Amino acid sequence: MIRTVIALATACLVAAAAHAQDAPTARETAERWLDAYETQDFDAIRALLTDGSRFIDPTSFERPEVSNPIDWTGPDAIIEGIAAWGMTAGHYTIHNTFEASGRVVFQAEMRVTYGAGEAAVSYLYPIVTIVTVEDGHVAEHRDYTDFNGMRRAQ
Repeated sequence: MIRTVIALATACLVAAAAHAQDAPTARETAERWLDAYETQDFDAIRALLTDGSRFIDPTSFERPEVSNPIDWTGPDAIIEGIAAWGMTAGHYTIHNTFEASGRVVFQAEMRVTYGAGEAAVSYLYPIVTIVTVEDGHVAEHRDYTDFNGMRRAQ
């Protein structure tokens, strides 16, 4: 009887360890999220979100150049908000990153391009982005954007 219990417990531990190895880490999920965000891959963005996911930038509140404060919940609102910017491309140049307790912190500069061809205009935004990951999904994308440090890219 004891051998049976020990064998079952061992099998459960092995199965749990194998499952944990298959699950993406918080960093892997956060990096997939940034890739989808940079390329405006709305299908990939939607796949990483849940109904309770939140996208927020408290530094956008009370900024005259930001017509609608950035604080959206749920895939539809997040995708609608991001799409409304008219961003055609984005690229994070990451200066520092670390992970703790399911939060992946990126200190970066983000190059954002609006428009295409001759009409394209790019800006560089100093930014800290914190991506909170729960169960392999983005629970929250939180930006702290240095709008005062934003400059037009050459």
